[in-house]
Amino acid sequence: MMINNRKQGGLALISVLLIFAIVAVLATAMIDRQSLDIQRSANLQALQQARAYTSGIEYAVRSGLQLDFEADKTVDHLLEEWAKPHTYPLEPGVAEIQIFDAQSRFNLNSLHKTASNRAVQIQRFKNLLAELGIDETIADRAQRFIDEESLVDNDYLSAEPPYRASYNLFKHPSELMLVEGVDREAYRKLAPYIATLPVAATINVNTASDKVLAALSTRWSLADADKVISGRGEKGFTKVDDFWGLPEVAEFTGSSENSNPGQSNDEELNNKEVWDKADFSVNSQYFEVFSKVTLADRIATVEMLIYRNAETGKMRTYYRDYSRTDAKIPPVISENNNKDANSEFDQY
Repeated sequence: MMINNRKQGGLALISVLLIFAIVAVLATAMIDRQSLDIQRSANLQALQQARAYTSGIEYAVRSGLQLDFEADKTVDHLLEEWAKPHTYPLEPGVAEIQIFDAQSRFNLNSLHKTASNRAVQIQRFKNLLAELGIDETIADRAQRFIDEESLVDNDYLSAEPPYRASYNLFKHPSELMLVEGVDREAYRKLAPYIATLPVAATINVNTASDKVLAALSTRWSLADADKVISGRGEKGFTKVDDFWGLPEVAEFTGSSENSNPGQSNDEELNNKEVWDKADFSVNSQYFEVFSKVTLADRIATVEMLIYRNAETGKMRTYYRDYSRTDAKIPPVISENNNKDANSEFDQY
């Protein structure tokens, strides 16, 4: 009887120890789960707070652009306050803001059939592609991609997964990657030089980079573009006529004083490349904003395209893209100014 009692006591002790072990494991699991939930909630709160900061940044940027408009609505150049990168301390964290002039870039929508000088714009895009070492035929495929009369669906329905051409204006530069032949590497090279604006948007010659300027003509090189950049000075041209009167530009203006006296006007026009003055401006209405907020090791980013009316200064946001992780690093403006714009963006 005593032996049975000892056995029962031993079994009871083992059962108690087993229960304590199970309880300990469950308690540890609960504590770990609770700790994970707390951390997840903290991360979510930090991310939501960072997102809230990006919303506030949009209003701050609009205020800055409004002040710039009130100071001088006729000229925009790269020494103005909006063009400088800004960093603001947060607790705990930091907010980084950079504004780019979208009209300093090639407008992909100028390839659309409604553009008044579509053939010229296609050639300019080819020039830009060649300058960057990218297949020039992408320009032809891009214009067909947005032209419903081109009927190029078969080129894309065989893709994996299959899709159709948009037959519509580009809404965001990244849509160019849907065009046959544009891979990530090609888009990475192109991104700082392209924008998606209304068809009639002009190029701001005060902010355009050397590569965008050089792409204006097959006759131009980066050296010619650098001369234009030197000619505009630090604060840019005050009017388009100043750009139009540059020696490097004069041969494209089609003015009679630049004609060859040995040729008729018709022969001269056939032999010369003539630009449309309406393609150019010295001020801008479209600004691309990149904001990066780092808060408690959480990061929130947003890229926005903001429109500012040239007459009234009223603004609206065309799109917000929360998928980007870095700003589109701008190109070096000119070798002559001895300043690599990329150095300003190492923080990104």
